[in-house]
Amino acid sequence: MRKLRLVVTLVPLVALAFPAAAQLEKFKDWDKSPEFTYYATDDDQKAWKNVKSDAEAEKFYNLFWGRRHPDYQKTAQNVFKLRFDALAAKADELFSLGTKGEKRYRRGALTERGKTLIVLGPPKAMASKVTSSQDTAMAPTGEEGEGRFLGTGGGGTTVVTQFQYEQAQLPEWTGLKTLVLTFTTDQSALTESVDKPADVKRFMKKAVTAALVNPGMTEPPVYKTREEFEAEQKAAAEAAAEAAKGPVLAAPVREALEALLAREPHGPMSTLPLAYGDKATRLMIQLPVPGDVAATPAPEAKLALLVKSKDGKDVVRREEAAVLQKSKGNFFVDLSLPVEPGDYEVAAAVLDAAGTATVSAHRSVNVPALPAEFGISQLLLAYNDMPAEGAKGDEAFIFSARKFVIRADNQLDKSDGLAYVARVYNPTMDPATKKLNLKRSISIKPKNGSTIDVPQPPDEPMAVPEGQGLTTALVIDLAGAIVDVNLGEYFRPGEYTLSLKVTDVVSGKTVEAKAPFTLVAPPAPPASGKAPAAKTK
Repeated sequence: MRKLRLVVTLVPLVALAFPAAAQLEKFKDWDKSPEFTYYATDDDQKAWKNVKSDAEAEKFYNLFWGRRHPDYQKTAQNVFKLRFDALAAKADELFSLGTKGEKRYRRGALTERGKTLIVLGPPKAMASKVTSSQDTAMAPTGEEGEGRFLGTGGGGTTVVTQFQYEQAQLPEWTGLKTLVLTFTTDQSALTESVDKPADVKRFMKKAVTAALVNPGMTEPPVYKTREEFEAEQKAAAEAAAEAAKGPVLAAPVREALEALLAREPHGPMSTLPLAYGDKATRLMIQLPVPGDVAATPAPEAKLALLVKSKDGKDVVRREEAAVLQKSKGNFFVDLSLPVEPGDYEVAAAVLDAAGTATVSAHRSVNVPALPAEFGISQLLLAYNDMPAEGAKGDEAFIFSARKFVIRADNQLDKSDGLAYVARVYNPTMDPATKKLNLKRSISIKPKNGSTIDVPQPPDEPMAVPEGQGLTTALVIDLAGAIVDVNLGEYFRPGEYTLSLKVTDVVSGKTVEAKAPFTLVAPPAPPASGKAPAAKTK
């Protein structure tokens, strides 16, 4: 009876002792693989003994390689594993012992030669000598281990193989400058030995430590499927595009701007769409600020702006402190906004501390793409241009290091000046002189009257601006002043159209841009005499 109890007691203990081996299918014998054999730490070997299912084994496997992934946070491609797999496959090809499928077969990646190839990498030179009663030969296999091994030949059973490493082939962690290892393989007995086992043991120990680049990793890295990755990239791009539009507008600000867009275009806003040589396009906006508002600006005063596409989607949003600039006693704010070519509705306002719009406007704007041929931009008219040294070329209304200031709707006063700017695209360079030759002519046509030709100084050939014409399209800004001040001394009040024609002498092509302006009549003086007496009932 005692023996019977002993047997009954031992049966469940035996069953509990080997649950992993009984339940592992996909990862059965993985602990005998080259990667586990060469790179498993003592902790890995202990942990593997507790693995009880393929699910647990797969997690262990992924964590094993994750800890040896040099760049797991940036890419799913583990270059260490890729190198290991390639070298293991090469070792299987070159060094296998016996015939695959037979009981004594030993894969090349698990031989001493395979171990060395995998852990240290290909040697500088590799040679083998087959010893037999019929044939003795030493066969070099070339640089970096590329080549062949001699067969055993006749009755020969012993192959002596030599690996020669120099510092360039050895991993830095070995600390060695040279290494020569000689391997002796008995092809009949399927046994193998190395002449320096202590050296091999030392570098194998170092290899385990060097490979473990993420020792603190406790969960395997999770990488997304292609679909998940593409969806995440799309969402990130959409989020970045939304953020690039600007901040989310405060509810009262958006309500005020939406109300402006609901009305017909109105208000004192000037716009200028421009294309650049790199195909980028921008929309410049300038808004005058009344003098009484500018005289006592509140620190909380804001510039609010909303640009919408024709389908009603936000394109640009701004809600920021209003930075007032001054020109001849007048105040204004302006912006330069990156936008794609297309049609837009633009609403802008300067809001006081209470959120009340002190000035507001709405405009419909078309932003054209960079012309493919010789072309010209919208013609800009200004009542003043000021020095702007050091300003960037994409800042609002900066051309030729000068700031151009515009009257809304080109409604000019008699004391104003009159200046112009236009951008010319894709002029042709003279192949002989490597210069551009542009000729301009300007005329002003009154609504009721004859055209006036404005005298211009001769245009001389110009050098291609530095950095243009190689990777970007050629763009040239043409600017000038018709009248510096007191336009009323040269023109009567009324409506006019200014025309700028530019001829490319090299190609013979001509482009033209026009812009209307109005010289506003001064207010009539008050009538003389006494005011009539008020009547009483």
